[in-house]
Amino acid sequence: MPVRALRAMASATWISLLVVVALASAASAQLSPTFYDTSCPRAMSIITSAVTAAVNSEPRMAASLLRLHFHDCFVQASSTHNQRLVPF
Repeated sequence: MPVRALRAMASATWISLLVVVALASAASAQLSPTFYDTSCPRAMSIITSAVTAAVNSEPRMAASLLRLHFHDCFVQASSTHNQRLVPF
């Protein structure tokens, strides 16, 4: 088998392996509301108190945070150039 054919086969094998690893890691990357339960058990109370304090000091902060959340989701979804408005 020529060297060029071996290199092409090795490249195809590596690309296939990278695709499989990327798909496998994406399949297991699910959001979880209990993600920080062991590493930072007080995470929810810390976040809740920080957001509450921010909204109490500036009432527009609630709308700003909501807009920020949806802006990030929609920008990520429509970056595929097909202008889908489906949040991920």
